[in-house]
Amino acid sequence: MTDRNRSRIRLALAAALTLGVMAQASLFQAASAAEPRDPIQRADIALIEKQLQRIDRVINRLAARQQQQAGRRVILDVDRLRSDVNDVRNGLRAYLAPPRLPPRQPAPLSGQYLAQDPGANP
Repeated sequence: MTDRNRSRIRLALAAALTLGVMAQASLFQAASAAEPRDPIQRADIALIEKQLQRIDRVINRLAARQQQQAGRRVILDVDRLRSDVNDVRNGLRAYLAPPRLPPRQPAPLSGQYLAQDPGANP
């Protein structure tokens, strides 16, 4: 493994970890904000998603290169890195579109509103 490859792997890992930390920090701040999904925050999250797409391309290049250089003793765990990036992506998507409660089912109305007064004479 050349120094250039090591530095690329370090850069990819550092970028992935940095984005993960940024996403978690952003979600933490959002949870404490009065309006959790304001326009500025949506723009920031969109930027993070674009960066995640770029990281995916870097990971794909690393994986292809790693396949070409088979037989090395130490390799980058590309599957685990992809899984972590996908976890960050899924967390952002879940935050932007939280699950909603199902609609409440109202109790059926009886429709029988006439009753006999037990104290009345027949």
